[in-house]
Amino acid sequence: MTPPRRGTPGRLRVGWLPYLNVLPLAPGLAHGAEVVAVASPRRLGELLAAGVLDAAPLASRDFLALGPRVRPLGRLGIACRGPVASVLLFSPRPARQLGGARIALSSESRTSRALLRILLADALGVERAGLVEEGEPAEALLAIGDRALALAANPLPGLPHRLDLGALWTRHTGLPFVYARLAVRREVDPAAAAPLRRALDAALDKPLELAGAALPPGLTPDGARRYLRRFTYRLGAAEEAGLERFRKELLRHDLLDRPQPPSRSHPVRPGAG
Repeated sequence: MTPPRRGTPGRLRVGWLPYLNVLPLAPGLAHGAEVVAVASPRRLGELLAAGVLDAAPLASRDFLALGPRVRPLGRLGIACRGPVASVLLFSPRPARQLGGARIALSSESRTSRALLRILLADALGVERAGLVEEGEPAEALLAIGDRALALAANPLPGLPHRLDLGALWTRHTGLPFVYARLAVRREVDPAAAAPLRRALDAALDKPLELAGAALPPGLTPDGARRYLRRFTYRLGAAEEAGLERFRKELLRHDLLDRPQPPSRSHPVRPGAG
């Protein structure tokens, strides 16, 4: 893989996610911006923190951690009330019985890792779970994004139980969960960011086009449409309340450290734009 492209002078350098749930926003990328990197949520947070990107859909933990260094791009985000279907804990027994178990965590997002820690402790009362990096010996697995959708359609042997973290968050708090917030670096002129904001917002009013979209294995076009209907992309008062609740829980659990700049050993692949 190669590092992010430099981009064209005068155009916003945008990072994007390789996930199905950003598809409704994607038509807006053709206006006033250039996708210079496609990477995991964790990587986008690091790249924006380093000033390599001007704008990106930031995972909510990274958006909150960066604080005054970024500002929201209008009301745009990715949120869901209840089951999200793409932040899933796969385990050999019910999640409440995972005390003392080793759980492998996806490296793609700090937000999902933090959410799991919070819910294990507060919603399920699970103690002494060992949270390890994926690839280490473990009994359970946290998966996100398109990989979670694929694993839900093609379950791993020995992991028959599935916990949807979005469903548990809403059951525990009564609030939707904000998975990402469209954001720009504070230094970006609001006038320069406005065309991108308007284009992304307008994209949400267009018919969803799945032709040519790479769907996760096992997910049909109808299944993809049902999945995307779960999401709210224009955040309102309920979503803002959910994000504020998550901020408070992150602080209470000491999980709000700032994303670090990327290292040369972890490049990202360039965008197509």
